[in-house]
Amino acid sequence: MVKRIMFAAWFIGLMASPESVRTARLPQRGTQLAAAGVPQDPSALGYLNLHKRHPDAAEGTQEFNTGYSSDQALRRLTQMQSFLASFSQLTRQARGKLTAAELNAVGNTGAEMQSIGFHNIPLTVEGTVLKQDYQLRQVQYELAQLKRQHGDISVQELDRARGAYEEATKRFQIFWDTKLPPD
Repeated sequence: MVKRIMFAAWFIGLMASPESVRTARLPQRGTQLAAAGVPQDPSALGYLNLHKRHPDAAEGTQEFNTGYSSDQALRRLTQMQSFLASFSQLTRQARGKLTAAELNAVGNTGAEMQSIGFHNIPLTVEGTVLKQDYQLRQVQYELAQLKRQHGDISVQELDRARGAYEEATKRFQIFWDTKLPPD
């Protein structure tokens, strides 16, 4: 039981997400938010130097806290599926204008890749994101239950963890039941 609790705490620290973990203020910077679940001591295990990565981007901690959630990944995945659909359409239009050798040189223009591959590859990514979100919410809920037993969190915080777990369960089940690979 102790090992499971320690694993849960480690896992949550490793996989903390902005939807479920409140951010804290950095004592040395006052106005900058700390990255959720990331140790602030540079010598600590798990420390990340979350510097600003691009002049037009958000500050590093803001990008970490908001830019890499399961919801954001799924939105981008939908965008990639649109790119693949456009490429398939362009390939169909080019079939009569380019030779087979020219199409092969472009790559990923074969019928099997564009029908099965373009469908299954994003499914694998989507399923992985949803599975990891499900597992994370499961462990967060289990930890919340233990914290509630010890009086460390409120009933409302436990309810939020339960709701997040229920939502992740529904999302993965819908994926499992409806997003099937083609025959």
